[in-house]
Parts: sequence; C-alpha cells; structure tokens
Amino acid sequence: MLRYALLLLPALALAQTPPNSVTVTASRNTNIPPDQALISVAVNTNLNGSMDDAIAALQGSGITAANFSGVSTVQVQSGQQFVTQLQWSFTLVADLASLKTAFATLTGVQQAAAAKNNGVSVAFGVYGTQVSQKAAQSQTCAMADLMSDARAQASKLASAANMTVGAVLAVSGATSTSAAGVGGSAYTSVVSQPVCSLTVKFALAGGI
Repeated sequence: MLRYALLLLPALALAQTPPNSVTVTASRNTNIPPDQALISVAVNTNLNGSMDDAIAALQGSGITAANFSGVSTVQVQSGQQFVTQLQWSFTLVADLASLKTAFATLTGVQQAAAAKNNGVSVAFGVYGTQVSQKAAQSQTCAMADLMSDARAQASKLASAANMTVGAVLAVSGATSTSAAGVGGSAYTSVVSQPVCSLTVKFALAGGI
C-alpha cells in the first residue's frame, strides 16, 4: 500500500504545476455625451495679494479654496506700461443644463470686482467638458465585446510563441477616465470620457 502511494506522488506534483498563461487588457471608449463644463476662473491681484483676497473677490460664485488649481505671475497692461500681478486660478464644474446661469453669476462677480477699482480683476472661460460621475456610473460596458477583443490580443501573442490560447483563468474589469484634447479655442479644450476595460488571463496550450 505504501509503495502505491509513493508512485502517485510524481503525478500529483505534475497536476499542481500552474499552466502557462498570457494576460491582456482590452479597452473601449464609451462615447457618453458630456454633461458638465469645466470653467477656468482667474483672479488677478497685486503681488501682495493672497488666496483669501482672490476668494473674497469671487464671493457669490460658490468657489472656495477646494477649487484652487494654481498661482502664477502675469504681465498686465496698465495705461502705457505693464505691471506684474499674481494670477490665482480656480476650476469650476457646472452642468451644461445650468451653464447659462453659471455664466450670469460669474459675470456679476466680474463686474463687482471691477467696480471696486482696487486692482483686482476676474476673468473666466470654458476650457473643456466631461462626463459626470453619475452619467459614467449609468454606463454599461459591453463585456462580451471586451472579452472578444482580449482573446484576439491574446491569440496574436500566443501565435508569436507558437502556442494557442486556452481557457480563461482570471478576469477583472475596471472603468477609468481618459482625456482627449480638442483645439480651436482660446483655452485648451478637454473632453473627458470614461473607458471600459477588461483584463483577462488566458491559459496557453501547447505548440501549434
């Protein structure tokens, strides 16, 4: 009986050897219509200005320190000369359906800052669009198409190694966001779209 058990050990060890495999990731753009606009808001102050001064100039817009994206120095014409100012940049996200209201609010803020005549100015403009999280979550990825794409990719790799693609060993999916630039405006326009992706691990069978 003991001899019989020992003879089975090589076969058992062979059965536990993991199969050769190839892992690929297939992805497809979702092409969901954008439903939000990205608005760049800039506040110019003198060199002694602070973020608090910039945010104070935006009172009524809903913009806070959480919207801050950066600060830099700029040359601004004042009469016959140029002066150096600080430019505080903020990003505001607005639904396309309420973009007209957002612009009206920012225009009011801009006019209020100009009326104070204290060297602080406000400018704004749309620089891109994006898909909201709510819209992205409502998107259903075509998993069957992604699996087909993954198998096609795996087959090309397997053929290069003189092997064939076998069974699926593991699958994981994810939805990410990619940004594609679009030119033709005073601002760098960005269209942000969710991407459906599927990572698949296939077993590799013996040579062809």
